[in-house]
Amino acid sequence: MSLKQTLKKAKQIERQLEQQAETSAQNSLGTVKPRNYLALDPLLRKGGIHEKEDIDIVRKKRRRETKQQLRKTDWLSE
Repeated sequence: MSLKQTLKKAKQIERQLEQQAETSAQNSLGTVKPRNYLALDPLLRKGGIHEKEDIDIVRKKRRRETKQQLRKTDWLSE
């Protein structure tokens, strides 16, 4: 998904949220701030497509994965 498509999707989500906020404001007395659904988009998270494959980053990922695997192993059954 390109940047242009992502921005287009973000505008659509914002419009939908505004419409939902207007309808909910009419239906209820207290207005609740809607969640930022754009922040949940996986393309906008840290890393992703534009993450560099730096040696330190790869080592850090491997360490994290091995730590998770070690936590999952059942040491008492072995």
